[in-house]
Amino acid sequence: MEIASLIIAALGFTASVYFSNRTAKKSDMDDIIARTEANTKISTKLDGIATDVRETRGTVDKLRDDLSKHDSRITAVEESTKSAHKRIDELVKLHNRYCGRTDPYREEDKL
Repeated sequence: MEIASLIIAALGFTASVYFSNRTAKKSDMDDIIARTEANTKISTKLDGIATDVRETRGTVDKLRDDLSKHDSRITAVEESTKSAHKRIDELVKLHNRYCGRTDPYREEDKL
């Protein structure tokens, strides 16, 4: 009887160890699958972010090029404006000299 009790206890112990390992392996496998899915989602999102960063970098580079072009164009416009103002001042002086007015913009001289 004692031997039968020991054999039954040993079988019960062996069965509990076996099934607990089997459950633990299944649980570990489920955890691995869940982590793999999460890592895949994260990796996919990071790839999307990296693509967006590359596109943004390209856009910023293009804007920098446009700004450098604007700088030279603004300088040209400023020079042209300065030249136009000089010509306008010369025309005003000629007008004043031939019309006999010293200040053509005074109210009393206007009709």
